[in-house]
Amino acid sequence: MGLKRFAIVLVSGLTVMACGAASPTAQISPASSPAATPAQSPEPTPTSPKPSPKASPSASPEPTPISPAATVTCSGGPGTATVVIAHSFVYDVADPIHPRLVCRGDNTAIHVLSTNAIAYTTVAAGKVVIVRRDLTTGAESRIAQLRVSPQPYYWAAATWKWDGSLEAYSTSNATSTSNLWQVQVHLWSNGADHVLYTMQAGPGGIESRWAQRPILEFGPDYSYLAISDSAYSLYSASVRVFSVTDRGQKFISSPASSGGTWIANDRFVWAMLSGALMDWTPTGGAKVLRTEHWYAPTSSSDGRWVAGTLLADPAAPRAFIAPVAGGQTIRTGLASSPRFVTPTIVWYAVEALSSQPGYDATAPNGVVHALDVVSKTDKIVTFRTGESPTFCCRD
Repeated sequence: MGLKRFAIVLVSGLTVMACGAASPTAQISPASSPAATPAQSPEPTPTSPKPSPKASPSASPEPTPISPAATVTCSGGPGTATVVIAHSFVYDVADPIHPRLVCRGDNTAIHVLSTNAIAYTTVAAGKVVIVRRDLTTGAESRIAQLRVSPQPYYWAAATWKWDGSLEAYSTSNATSTSNLWQVQVHLWSNGADHVLYTMQAGPGGIESRWAQRPILEFGPDYSYLAISDSAYSLYSASVRVFSVTDRGQKFISSPASSGGTWIANDRFVWAMLSGALMDWTPTGGAKVLRTEHWYAPTSSSDGRWVAGTLLADPAAPRAFIAPVAGGQTIRTGLASSPRFVTPTIVWYAVEALSSQPGYDATAPNGVVHALDVVSKTDKIVTFRTGESPTFCCRD
């Protein structure tokens, strides 16, 4: 059976609509030294739980629908500086204040291969495949076939290297009498399939904007793989790091997470739901990097900066940017979902007080800012009509 965890809905981002006027809001905080206190030590790989007895079904289950084929639309030719936002929008950000949409996709995950090519996932003949598209000619060719099941949200339930040589995905067995099932997390490497670990999963639902956020990401040089169990089960909260070479589990931590990011080839940071930003390296283990209340951290491509939504007050989210090595931090007014589009430019979505009682205290107002972390300039991004991005769930 395929992955069942995605009955859980994660609404943890925002949608950016038409742009309007807003005042720059970034503020510089005095330099401060990031916290560096011991955290949980690496633990040995846990023993896989015993499977629960399988129930005899009283009726044949309905087949799980197959994801539709991807739709990818590109126009205007390649860009000189391209970046992917929310896995589905490719922009030329040579001018990050006036970006140009190069490609837009649905039911897919897009990766930039070069200034002239992208790769994207789609479903063909009941299989998930990676397709390369030349941005000058529009010519396409199949790169590889993946092992993940082509069920809904396959692009969020797995991660892979773009030549298909590495892939992390899951499988699950039939529902047991206790309404639980076993999930096996796999790593495809060196032409063979390996089960990294097995866990129990069960049904559930989340509709909170600031709920725990799944992690499933290879490091930049594909030496390590970071996984949070919440990618597969609402009730399993561990964050794990595996070596791709020997497939050994190098670290496990039990607190639930709200997202993570690699900031170097072998350095991973993630935010706990309690707020602290954690830092792991193979030689140094895990420690607290910063103590502010972080959500959905991301990093610059050079690993020098980390950014996230600051939830010290959930009724007043703010974009927060900090140098990894310590120093002056930057926080904005009401805002969320900061994303680096260059090593020094962050896009973030401006928020305003919500007028709908019973919902979140703030909501995005449709404005995106570009903040330069070096010059500290903060400007409104002007998108062409219909080219605004969507920051939601998988960004």
